[in-house]
Parts: sequence; structure tokens; C-alpha cells
Amino acid sequence: MHVSDGYPFRWPQDPPRWLAGRDRLGAWVSESDGDIDGHLSLLGLDETRARREWREGVPAPVDRLAVISRFFVAPGARGRGIGSALLRAAEEHATTNDLRLVLEVADHNHDAIAFYERRGWERVGNASLLLDDGHSVLPLLLFVLPEST
Repeated sequence: MHVSDGYPFRWPQDPPRWLAGRDRLGAWVSESDGDIDGHLSLLGLDETRARREWREGVPAPVDRLAVISRFFVAPGARGRGIGSALLRAAEEHATTNDLRLVLEVADHNHDAIAFYERRGWERVGNASLLLDDGHSVLPLLLFVLPEST
């Protein structure tokens, strides 16, 4: 994924630890013939990491927000419904646990943006990620999943 799509933008020093994420509420994996072809983590937030646009976009306390993260489908596995199945599993988990879903996506990732919009996610703002060089930024789009979806 990193080579083909530039995701994650910064390759982690410890990929398994990065994949697990901190404050993990759940994780789902798709595999075919023993190879992982998709992954999604659902991470909890606290006041320091909950973006203002997310808090304004959904009527829920911060401890009820959960961010879709570490979400990818291998290039050779795309178009088979894997991403939809992983996202549906996270959405069902969120509904069962009274969580509201949010996410951020790099603004250049047009396929991912279209995927979320087709599924009813609403864009609520923009943000940026400061890169390791200390002055470059990665523009992000912020989304929430409306309650009716």
C-alpha cells in the first residue's frame, strides 16, 4: 500500500504497532489465500485528538466518537467489495456500541473520497498534518457519518 498508494504517508518504524493503533476499539481484516488484502481499525479519541469539525458535525460527547483509521484494500483486491465489507463491520460495531464515526483522508486521495461520499459520509471541514520536515503539510478532508446512515 505504501509503495502503490503512498499510504501510510509516513512509513511507520513499527508497522504492527502502527496498525494496532492507540486506543483501538476494534479492528477488522480481510484475507485471501493467507494474504491480508484489507484492514480497518476503529480508534477512540480524547479531547486532544478530536477535531473541532468532528465535534460540531455530530451531536455526541468526545468519548462517543470513533475514528476510522488504518483503512486500506490492496490494489489487486479492489473492486470485490472488501472495503465496503470492512466499513460495514465498523459501522455495525459503532451502532452496537453507541459510537459516532468520523474520519480524515488526504485530499489527493480522490478514490477514497468518492468511496466515502457514495456511502453517505459528509465532509465537515479541512485540516492538515504537519510532516516530519517541520514545515510541509499534508492537506486533509474531515468527514462524519450522519446518524441516519
